[in-house]
Amino acid sequence: MSHKTKAALPYFIVLATSALLLLPLYDLSGGQLLTTIIIATLFLHAATIVYKIHTNAHIQQKILLACFCIHSLIMFIQAALLAVPIISATVYDFTQPLQVILINHLILATATAVVMPFVLFADLEAKLQRLVNRDALTNLLNRRGFFINGDKISKELKSHKHALSVVMIDIDHFKKVNDQYGHSTGDMAIKWIAQHILNQLNDNDIAARIGGEEFAILLPEQTLNQAKRTTQNICLAIRENTLKYKGNTLNLSVSAGVSCCDTHSCSIKRLLEFADKRLYIAKSQGRDQVVSTDQNQFLPNENIAAQIR
Repeated sequence: MSHKTKAALPYFIVLATSALLLLPLYDLSGGQLLTTIIIATLFLHAATIVYKIHTNAHIQQKILLACFCIHSLIMFIQAALLAVPIISATVYDFTQPLQVILINHLILATATAVVMPFVLFADLEAKLQRLVNRDALTNLLNRRGFFINGDKISKELKSHKHALSVVMIDIDHFKKVNDQYGHSTGDMAIKWIAQHILNQLNDNDIAARIGGEEFAILLPEQTLNQAKRTTQNICLAIRENTLKYKGNTLNLSVSAGVSCCDTHSCSIKRLLEFADKRLYIAKSQGRDQVVSTDQNQFLPNENIAAQIR
């Protein structure tokens, strides 16, 4: 049983118990009135819950909220009509108004039954999308999520002719961390690096884990020099801190490559390729540094590249 199901269980128990207790009272004098007031209150409470929930189905949420509010209002009107014979000696015939109210009950119940699944499934779809596009270890975007979000931002910035920078970051000598301290420490190192990356970013920036120890960063409206400074701050923060885990102290560093659409195509794929190319240069020149230009036009061959990584 899920956590949310357990949390909702007391409400189901209360509703079931109320139904059992009120059923014998319904045919007694005042039983219908009491039942109507309780149901009206429950609909009002349901409306407040719908109002507070966060969902992607905003239109359906408003429709559902209206249905619950109107249903509650009609129930209170019904309660008022049922109360008249009790508090007044005069006999009134409310058969026709009550029939109209019953018809409205059926219409609102049908509308609620039609709309509610849209609200529930919209949230479920959003959760599934988050799971598909997120890296389970770091909770950053994964490669798929990076490209989906990156393409959207790229189109927006391109229409306004704003700069867009992409950064590739790789943890230096990460294989040695796994070999010497074990994979659990390696996983902790990845999460530690991810947190240091996030600490240096703004709300509009995007960070993703796109490989084993590789990270990609999208920096909207940052020029090449600005992106380089941001990346240097990330490298500095990692260099100046130590990871302490399971009695071990690790001094980690990262290498990075930076590209910008000021000088190249705004395609996220192309920007990532340029950033990756400069990352190779940074690693080939000693690691623990940021490269933002194709200096020396040096690219290692596949065998050397494998050794560098």
